[in-house]
Amino acid sequence: MTAPPLASLLAALGALAAFEIGYLLYRRRFPRLLERLRYQAWALAVAGFVLLRVGYGPIAQGTSPAAWVRFFAVVLTVYQSYRIAARLWLSQLRDERGRSAVPKLVRDLLGWLVAFLVVVVAGQAVLGFDYAKFLLPSAVVSAVLGFALQDVLKNVFAGLALQLEAPFETGDWLVIDGEPRQVLEMSWRATHLRNSLGVDFREPNANLANARIQNLGSGAMPMGFEIEVNVAYGVPPRRVAEALEVAARSSSQVAESPPPFGVLTAFGESGIVYRVRFWSRQVGGITRLLAEVRSRVWYELKRQGFTIPFPLRTVEYASSRELAEEQAAAHRRRGEELFARVQVLAALPVEVRAQLAEKATLRHYDAGEELVVEGDQGGSLFVLARGQVSVSKSGSEIGTTSVSLAMLGPGECFGEMSLLTGAPRSATVTAQDAVEALVLDRDALAPILHGDPTLADTLSHVLAARVAATIDRFESRRGELARPRAVEQSSILQKIRGFFGLGD
Repeated sequence: MTAPPLASLLAALGALAAFEIGYLLYRRRFPRLLERLRYQAWALAVAGFVLLRVGYGPIAQGTSPAAWVRFFAVVLTVYQSYRIAARLWLSQLRDERGRSAVPKLVRDLLGWLVAFLVVVVAGQAVLGFDYAKFLLPSAVVSAVLGFALQDVLKNVFAGLALQLEAPFETGDWLVIDGEPRQVLEMSWRATHLRNSLGVDFREPNANLANARIQNLGSGAMPMGFEIEVNVAYGVPPRRVAEALEVAARSSSQVAESPPPFGVLTAFGESGIVYRVRFWSRQVGGITRLLAEVRSRVWYELKRQGFTIPFPLRTVEYASSRELAEEQAAAHRRRGEELFARVQVLAALPVEVRAQLAEKATLRHYDAGEELVVEGDQGGSLFVLARGQVSVSKSGSEIGTTSVSLAMLGPGECFGEMSLLTGAPRSATVTAQDAVEALVLDRDALAPILHGDPTLADTLSHVLAARVAATIDRFESRRGELARPRAVEQSSILQKIRGFFGLGD
């Protein structure tokens, strides 16, 4: 064969340059090494075919090097054309639910089918192969491969069925063996999964096709969950159901819509069985979600005085009256110790503090819950027994969302103005961790002030000093006034007398 003319060389170089320019423009579309090698082989085959076709005219059928170049050019051109069509068209088709209408596994299978057909047709048309003499040996080889690869083929067809039925998609969380695992990728043989701990799994497609799978979705839509809790008899079921709904709504991981709801499901031996159902998008962190909701349920039931009974039968040797007296005495001692450390109540006589401690109630709050909200109607004093709270006040007057006033800990109190005058809450108090607080309300203090009205004057002096200190702290944070405004003790005394109906 003589040297090709200059025109054929230029044509071949032009074709090769066109392919390389396309590769440089769209090289990001070829992230895998195999795709890049396949593209370069296609470019070389087409350039070689152009070189031979322009330089020497039509290529005759046979097994010459020129015929092989033509064969590879035809095969790669048809196959790459299908790959481009699959990427730009088939992969963009969507069904009514917005999922891919032609799954990746189906597109790959069609690609292999196209490659097989074009090899057969081009082999017969270009190279002149006679496939009749290969039928018997190929049948024997196919039977042997079929027996040897039956497990692999089973997984391949199972993966194809899963792709066509689409019971789950990439990114969905599946509950397998009681554990949520996220779908990362589906191959011909197995599905790549990962649990919330970051452990990877390769589950054979045949196992997934035969398993009962719970699909929690990808988190785009809220998924429903429920927890069960026993509550002692004697409490109206509606109150318990409402408490469970409040507890579920207080969790930041629970979706607002649909709203949570609680129902009575059974009457057990040790208590009534309730379930609270809620929805969340945190499908990948089920353990943390359920733990937080259960924690909020415990705190809410504890605050409302509902008992979660033990599923045990116990024998008490002490009488219930003795136990109640011991608990009341411990509660009173704890209250007296705390009230003695509170500035407002420390001014009262010891016997008065003992009476107030006996009437105070103990409440529990979880981290992030608001004990009081600025602007709400109040009538109680909070004394912290455990935990810390943050005090903040609206900063709308100075163009900010809020102003942080203080962090309070055990032995400190808030809400004295609401207790003594019935004024709305002047600040918002939020629990920073698990908080226990003794709450003293107006009904507990009213009989004591009616018995000794002079105590109102004592309380007004202390309260005026505390209010002045609070205003001073807020004003210093605002930075607008040089010194706090004066607080009239007489004005506070009149409010106390009016609120408790003590007269002049």
